[in-house]
Amino acid sequence: MNKSEPVKAVIRMQDYIHQNINNNLSIDEICSESGYSKRHSLRIFKELLNKTIFEYIRDLRLSMATGKLIDSGNKERIIEIALDSGFESHEGFTKAFNNHFGVLPQNYRNRCFPDDYSAPTPMSYYYLLIRSKGRNNMSEIRTVTATFFKKPACKLIIKRGILSTDYFSYCDEIGCDIWDVLEKVPGRLDKVSFVILPEFLIYERTSKACCAAEVPLDYNSSLPDGCEIIELAEHTMLLFQGSPYADENWYGGAHDEIYNAIKNYKPEFYGYKFAYDSAPEFYYGATAKDGCKQLVPVTIL
Repeated sequence: MNKSEPVKAVIRMQDYIHQNINNNLSIDEICSESGYSKRHSLRIFKELLNKTIFEYIRDLRLSMATGKLIDSGNKERIIEIALDSGFESHEGFTKAFNNHFGVLPQNYRNRCFPDDYSAPTPMSYYYLLIRSKGRNNMSEIRTVTATFFKKPACKLIIKRGILSTDYFSYCDEIGCDIWDVLEKVPGRLDKVSFVILPEFLIYERTSKACCAAEVPLDYNSSLPDGCEIIELAEHTMLLFQGSPYADENWYGGAHDEIYNAIKNYKPEFYGYKFAYDSAPEFYYGATAKDGCKQLVPVTIL
């Protein structure tokens, strides 16, 4: 059997779950998507994702509930969110939520977290990880370019994360619709990006993760709901640009490629050093047409 077949089978099961997460899901129907027997389907799902199908569904619904809890425009009662999330009672939802996230739903909504709080791995991570599995090895010779340049002063329209620390947990916490919202900002200077903020730009009860649209310093139009605007000074950046690739599903490999390039790069050879505490990092995502693009702040030695 081709080694990629179990991966493709689990992807089909994942797709079915995500497409029908708001409906009553049947284990038999999910397993039938794999093309294997129910017993084999359950086994490969657990082996590849380290979760049973039941655990995956439960955790996905809980992750979706977090977005409703922290949405400033959502005034739903917790019992309504519980029922919408597939739970039969307020008590059952609260117990499952507390067991999974280590905090009660009401405290999560009010952003009351212990000092040592650490959110569990987000569900979108499991979804995207398995879709990238087996696609991160490409035989052709590839190139990542690194270019120093002065990034002009600008403003950033941002939507801050609360607990999230990376792209996956940010999407689970805030939702990916924010990209569509910021794409509509007039006069954007570049693509909407995922941004990691330095310490001096992080507010209390927020995280370093945010989604951002770059705009000119004289920008004076209205801001999308829940967003704010900050000003950035001119800063020297190092642009890492990956090459285009043929398979759209290779986005995981494209990000790994950039990560490894940055990890192994030595800016000291050119009189610079990485300066993550001085300016934001910009992640512009990856497409087959354009490759992967990331900006890292640097300073002169």
